[in-house]
Amino acid sequence: MARGPLTVETRRLLKEEDSNWTIKALARVLAAIFAAIALVLFAVSVSLTNQNFDNTSGNGDWSDGLAIAPAALSLLTNIVTLILLPLRSGRPLHPAIHLLSDFLIWALAVPSIIFATAGGLFWYWSPAIANANGEIDCAFFFNAWAEVCEPVAYTIGHVEIAGLVMMFGIFVMHIALFAFACVDMHQWRVNRKNGDKVEKGSFELQYSKDMERGSL
Repeated sequence: MARGPLTVETRRLLKEEDSNWTIKALARVLAAIFAAIALVLFAVSVSLTNQNFDNTSGNGDWSDGLAIAPAALSLLTNIVTLILLPLRSGRPLHPAIHLLSDFLIWALAVPSIIFATAGGLFWYWSPAIANANGEIDCAFFFNAWAEVCEPVAYTIGHVEIAGLVMMFGIFVMHIALFAFACVDMHQWRVNRKNGDKVEKGSFELQYSKDMERGSL
């Protein structure tokens, strides 16, 4: 009996074509979840940062904005791949498609993580220093980034940290999927090479038979 969008027959065909399809599907589900959360978190971070601070190193919060690209690409790629599983009735996509898409995603995730980490507001966090009267003077230089004086910076910082955790999850999932794609691509080439040999052997055998008949 069929369960969910994948029928028993489709699952059987998937298993025959690729014994690791369940692991790959789970990795894509996780990557899609990480990507969806990362998109929301970095969109919130960019919005809050642009509303409350002036970025002196560029137009807007570009360091967090960079992470939106690989997150969006990961979400789109994984959703499309998962939708195609039942639609293609167990026939896998060409491994080169996964090889290129997964490489592109993790390759974009690396600089995105680096820049988002380097430009994070959490680096500015500092403990509040009370004056002689035990009061926190926010006009005091060392209290400029204290939580009591700049609470939004801490909100943004926490959002950025959560977004970076999700981006790291995307990176790990697509590195694993890229490794699977490399193995699949190698196997595809081996199978194609062996298939060419079989086809060539069959052609030569048929040619020999035809020559023998012609000589009779």
